[in-house]
Amino acid sequence: MINYKDIELALVEIIKVIYSQGTKKYDKMGLSYIGYLKTMQRKRDPDDHYRYVAKQRAPNEKVYNERMADFEDWYNEEVYQSLEKLYKLYLLLTNQEEVVQKKSIEEVNEMLKLHDLEI
Repeated sequence: MINYKDIELALVEIIKVIYSQGTKKYDKMGLSYIGYLKTMQRKRDPDDHYRYVAKQRAPNEKVYNERMADFEDWYNEEVYQSLEKLYKLYLLLTNQEEVVQKKSIEEVNEMLKLHDLEI
């Protein structure tokens, strides 16, 4: 199960890769990803925040593939690979949420019992 810690590690990796390039071409991009990381760290519920972000950035496989094709054209191989790792996590997180939302009646009844409710 993917959580915000996985996303956080991927963001840190991207930031390190970007700044290791030694060119000004990636400075603005690096600042953007630092901003994303700081925003996540300030959120009360970072998992919920990144579910939202994942839906925006990689809502389905078609959008993911289009972004990866663009990134492959725009960035060198090392930067591309770090971005690909992050976007794979986004795609998996988007798909993961759909599975997590569905609960059986038995699971719902168990949750209600935990709150001393039996319906």
